[in-house]
Amino acid sequence: MVKRWKVWLRSLVLGGMLVPTVALAQGADQLALTIEQNLKGIEFRLDLRPQQALRDLEEQRRQLDLLERQAPDHPALPELWQEYERLTAAAPSDVPDPEAGRDAGTEALVDTGPAALDRDVERATTLQAQAESEFLAGHMDSASEILEQAERQIADLEERHGGNIPAGHVPLLVVKEKVDALRQEIVRKGGS
Repeated sequence: MVKRWKVWLRSLVLGGMLVPTVALAQGADQLALTIEQNLKGIEFRLDLRPQQALRDLEEQRRQLDLLERQAPDHPALPELWQEYERLTAAAPSDVPDPEAGRDAGTEALVDTGPAALDRDVERATTLQAQAESEFLAGHMDSASEILEQAERQIADLEERHGGNIPAGHVPLLVVKEKVDALRQEIVRKGGS
């Protein structure tokens, strides 16, 4: 009887120690997958919207730094850094910023075409990625605040673009799913 009790207690203690390690590994794996997907999207945008691609590359560098801090031995890191460097080298230099000097409020009222929709979805995606970074770093309050901004961005763009959003618009569906999943994780972890 005493031996079973010791075995049970040992498994409980060891199991409790493994949970944070497993959770960290799952978080790092999810972050690595997100970075990989984002880099693929950036490659597509390099020719179409180079300025946005450059901003997105900068965000992915921050994500890679975060992954490297959280899981320095993650097996995907070398390949992700290599892909990041390849895209950075392929990115055009001295690209003028088409939004420089524009009033963001006026832009939202005037431009509701496909390019404006894409910009709005990318803003929501960037906010979602920032919230995810904060979540993975254990900053629940900050993650929740940034996630609220992403949720407002999505609601605003759906209102603004309304019937101009194509049915099954994949980037919008993806960011909405990621925002919902992250919200559930934050609530599950005891955040707001």
